[in-house]
Amino acid sequence: MLEIKLYDFEQPTMTGPASAALLDQSVTAFMRYFIAHINPILHRTRYGGRSYSEHEIIVTMALSVVGPMRPSGLSRGLSIEKGSMTSVLRRLRDLQLIERRDIPGDERSYLVALTPAGRDFIRHLEAQRRCGFERLFAAMAPDDVAAAVRGVDLITGYLRKMEEDNGMGPQAPSRAP
Repeated sequence: MLEIKLYDFEQPTMTGPASAALLDQSVTAFMRYFIAHINPILHRTRYGGRSYSEHEIIVTMALSVVGPMRPSGLSRGLSIEKGSMTSVLRRLRDLQLIERRDIPGDERSYLVALTPAGRDFIRHLEAQRRCGFERLFAAMAPDDVAAAVRGVDLITGYLRKMEEDNGMGPQAPSRAP
């Protein structure tokens, strides 16, 4: 039986190391289920008669969210080694999902960006994600789904504010000159 604990997200009861430990325990317990149930929805797909690797999916998703980026910024931001990133970008370019854009005045550096076919691929991933979540959470009570959404939104809002306060944001890592 699934048990959902409801928390008052407006009034945290603890701060500091104790709440960090509680969050760590919660995330650690969640990871088993994320790996088994959610990761396949996010990072596995067939499209155009081909299976895509997790790195290919992550790179296209990052370009969709952030926009054109330098390969070095993608590599750092996604923790993908430079050699692996080069291979991923080559495959995505060969599939015409991304394109190389020169940076005026900088002959050594360039940006990679989604092509129209790449944006179609992203729409495929989004539709697949919606269908996957509909199947996975079909039996979950609507109030519990709403509580889960509030929890994810709370974490998203906190991280967004942290990035803003630190002068970071989705466009910070090596996008353009």
